[in-house]
Amino acid sequence: MQTNRYGYFRRLVHAAIALFGLGLLGVGMIFYFFGFQGLQAKLGAETTSMLYTYHKSFGLVVLVLALLVFFMRKRGGVPPYDPPLAMLLRLPSKLIHWLMILALIAMPILGLIGTIAGGYPVAFFDWSLPQLVSENKALSEQFFHYHMVVGWVLLGLVAIHLAGAYVHGSIARDTVNSRMSLL
Repeated sequence: MQTNRYGYFRRLVHAAIALFGLGLLGVGMIFYFFGFQGLQAKLGAETTSMLYTYHKSFGLVVLVLALLVFFMRKRGGVPPYDPPLAMLLRLPSKLIHWLMILALIAMPILGLIGTIAGGYPVAFFDWSLPQLVSENKALSEQFFHYHMVVGWVLLGLVAIHLAGAYVHGSIARDTVNSRMSLL
């Protein structure tokens, strides 16, 4: 039995963040390339509104999950590598993981503030959340810009993360990927 794995709950959270996060990045790219009006012209107002509502809702879910990961990682650390990884692999790995966690926390917060400052409703599935800041279109645009920048950075970090997983699984053939695998 492998003893250097994360606990099952932590692996489930990782899978949920991966699933929701990749979906959110994909939908966010659709928003970026088509814009609200372009998307409405292609999909209609109702479908576009539904996409935005689910994007916001699942973004808040990812925020909660990312905060959970942050606190679990601060409190419990990570299981040891077996065999140990060289320092040249451990340091970039640690940096990429922390940057992804921070981006997964920052991105929904930036989107939330941008939404509220823009005077748009913040929905969490069927519930409306309170407006926490005053309407300010310039602030909204600034926060949405940061939201987009963090999204592109996160996409790059995910690509590096997946490349690392590929190297560990297909080239090095070590046990690193099995630490987080659900199987």
